[in-house]
Amino acid sequence: MPSAGSGSRFNSNKSKQYCSIGDKMIIEFSLGLLAEIDECQAVCIPVSKDDLYHKEIQGHPKFHFIEGGASRAESVKKGFDFLDSQNLTYDNILIHDPVRPCVTKTELKRMLEEFFDSESQALILAVPVSDTLKLSKNNTIKSTINREDVWRALTPQLFSKEALKNAYNLNTEDLSKLTDEASLFDNLDEEVMIMKGSPENIKITFQEDLKLAENILIKQKRI
Repeated sequence: MPSAGSGSRFNSNKSKQYCSIGDKMIIEFSLGLLAEIDECQAVCIPVSKDDLYHKEIQGHPKFHFIEGGASRAESVKKGFDFLDSQNLTYDNILIHDPVRPCVTKTELKRMLEEFFDSESQALILAVPVSDTLKLSKNNTIKSTINREDVWRALTPQLFSKEALKNAYNLNTEDLSKLTDEASLFDNLDEEVMIMKGSPENIKITFQEDLKLAENILIKQKRI
């Protein structure tokens, strides 16, 4: 769960994952969910070098805080390497954004079941695009994109450890350019499955997203 970002678009004096909804920090909703999942052995949370807010999170045997990287993707890679170095026996890696607090235990369980029932080595949550998409340059529309096969990628994203390790080994791009780990597989033979996720699984990016997330969490009876 990469948590080393500054969240500059959020316009706050603290990283958005440490802002509160109700009596919890945003990141704690997802951490609490993962702590409850029996299949989850450990959670690695890469944080920035100067981060002090993570010390306010209630400790749990599954939680491991490490120093993150300069970008989200680099933090995920450092988390992957950390878990790979531990005395753990596991086959799969789940990656989740700390600022998506509205993913539910039911949805996560359904994702795990679909992954384990398939022969796929990679599965992500996504939602189909419903808006009309425009390709533009210099604020001028150049063309309209066919949205029929277009999806918005969400997290969690789930990979077999060996498939993700292989994708990292074969990747020649600068990791800082990656916005999700499924992109590592774009030019590989390994297929990435999509499972339709809930549109309530929003990513908190701007201040106004806080109220929307709060309303969703109230609806889910989680606050």
